[in-house]
This record gives sequence, structure tokens and C-alpha cells, in this order.
Amino acid sequence: MRSVKFETGPPGSSIVIVELSDLTLGKSSKEFEEYEQELFVEIRKNNKLEYLRKDPLIYSYRVWHWTYGMDPTKTRGSSEAVLRRVLQGKNLWRISDLVDVINLSSAYHKIPISLIDASKIEGQLTLRRAQKNEEFHRIGGEVIICRGREIVLADEIGIVCYGYAIHDSERTKVTSESKTVLVLLFGTIKATKELMTKAVIFTTDMIERWVDCKVSEPSRYVSPAPY
Repeated sequence: MRSVKFETGPPGSSIVIVELSDLTLGKSSKEFEEYEQELFVEIRKNNKLEYLRKDPLIYSYRVWHWTYGMDPTKTRGSSEAVLRRVLQGKNLWRISDLVDVINLSSAYHKIPISLIDASKIEGQLTLRRAQKNEEFHRIGGEVIICRGREIVLADEIGIVCYGYAIHDSERTKVTSESKTVLVLLFGTIKATKELMTKAVIFTTDMIERWVDCKVSEPSRYVSPAPY
């Protein structure tokens, strides 16, 4: 199991890692899509688009990004992005059974979740500030040139997750060849240990139900670092 080292992170920052092994990636089933629609009804009942910016949990992630010079109204955190899509009456993208589960769970719990192919990681995972002019290649090919303030998760080669789970890296993305994958849930001070535990259980239960893989016990890492 990989660990996370904190070089930065406001008080209350936490990352929970779950390792998936013996993964066989596939397409989401019709049964999953029906289940997803049922959760959409619950999500839309419990959240309103016009009040989302005042939601305490969503707002806590916005504050995290503002702290590091990143405008969350222009580049939204991943959980807010998928939740907004659901509240706009849209369906989520069909990518793979694992990614579809993660997007649904993130929208449901409002907690950002990243996926990393463990075989593509070199050395220690570290939450740190980006270096000035450091390049990040996001999934899809866009290159972001960092200003040197941004919060990022990186290994010894470079950035694997830009922001506090805004974009995942093209280099470490999950593909049909991936066999061991890390699921990372990112918490703030508003994402309490209890809330994170519920989100982890919900997410891993869905993975065990809908994805062909083995699921490890979660490991939680909490920031001791001043920011």
C-alpha cells in the first residue's frame, strides 16, 4: 500500500487510500445504470444547484483551492463538477465501470476522488506546492504550466493530481491494462473522519458490487503540516 507524505495542507486535510488489485476493467452494466438513476433522484432531492456554492462541504474545498491561488469558480473541484452535472439534469459520462462508480460516489458524497495506476507511480506520494513552471499533463492532453503556488499530489517524477483532486494525470491514468489501482478520497476540515469513513464504505461497497477486483482495507493519512 502506498502512503502519502504531507509537505503542505491546511489543518484538517486528509487523504484516504484504498488499493484495488487483480483489476479487470470493463463497461458499466445496464443494472448499474439503473442504480445510478435511482441515486440521481436522491442527489437531486437533497441538493439544489442554486444553493451549491453555500454548501459547507463544497465551500470547504473551494477555500482549500483559494488558499493556493486556484480559482474554484473557473476550474471546479472534481466532486463539485460531477455534482453540478447531475443537478443540471445531465447524465455522467460512460468511461469504464470503475470510473463510472467513482464519479457517482463523488457526486453523492461531495468528496473528490482520484484514481491512479499504482504501477506508474515512482517513489513516495507527496502533497506539496507545485514548482514554478512545473508542467502538468492532465488526462486528455492539456498541459498546465504551474505558477508555483498550486497544491498538487506528486511522486518522484512529477504531478499525478493537480489541485486538491481537480485533474488526474495522463501519465498515471487508469487504462484497460491497469491491474493495481489506488483510489484516493480527499478530505477537508469539514469532511470529518466520520463523513470520510461513510464515503469510503459507500465507495468500496459499490466497487465490490460493480467492478471485478479485490479491495484492500483503507489507510487514512492526516496533514500535520502548516500551510
